[in-house]
Amino acid sequence: MRDLIARVIGLKNIGFYVAPDDADITPFQIPENIELVELITDGQVMFEVNGVEKTLGKGTIFWHKSGEYTIYRTTPENPYRCAVFKFSVNDTHRPAPRVSFWNSNSQVECFTSECLELFHSRQLDDDILSLYVYGTLLRQAMAGDNILTRANYPAPLERAMAYIDKNLNKKISVDTLARSSGVSHPHLFKLFQANLHNTPHQYILSQQLLRARTMLAGTSVPVKVIARECGFENLEVFYRRFGNENGTSPGRYRREHMPYRFSKNDAL
Repeated sequence: MRDLIARVIGLKNIGFYVAPDDADITPFQIPENIELVELITDGQVMFEVNGVEKTLGKGTIFWHKSGEYTIYRTTPENPYRCAVFKFSVNDTHRPAPRVSFWNSNSQVECFTSECLELFHSRQLDDDILSLYVYGTLLRQAMAGDNILTRANYPAPLERAMAYIDKNLNKKISVDTLARSSGVSHPHLFKLFQANLHNTPHQYILSQQLLRARTMLAGTSVPVKVIARECGFENLEVFYRRFGNENGTSPGRYRREHMPYRFSKNDAL
């Protein structure tokens, strides 16, 4: 939070742009010490992502820094509309991917309308509004970057990951995973290594431990039940794996992440 406060000088403007029907748009170059975020609410935009031109639509977030140009390529058949957020910043480093996606398209219009109303009605302190808008966009951009990456995964890998998500409470063999994905055992390993830089075994374990951490921090379910729900048939193995990954025991992890746990340092 302190880094965010130090980075953002202020929210200079929130506007709404509707591309003309003839699709003749002049791009705008971002001035020094300005970050411009464009959030697509409708229509389509053509933009190069990782060297490939893509057609992008509602929910796409474009995060531009000083010296870059705004979006401008669209079609007369479906010209884009976007909310435009203009921030004054004191850092030239881009805090988010150039292109990312909002987690839920159904929230895009609600957020846009809320921000436009709050900014132009001056109902909220400028600094508070600036942090709220910037923080929300940054959160969505960072989360959306994972969605963008996953959207480019090969279909067999997607099927494997979906199978793991649904069966974390079971012992998952690589042979079963390969069959559910429709590929051979060696090819499955290649897919995981190339896209996730991990083996299927390592990925399964990481997802099991992630679920365990979430359950420990968010429920009062006994540790032995959590171990079973996360696919560990042996409690001792669970404790060992959890300790190796997190540097602490499940019980201590739970105590440290209790929602109403306070320490003397919290008052400082």
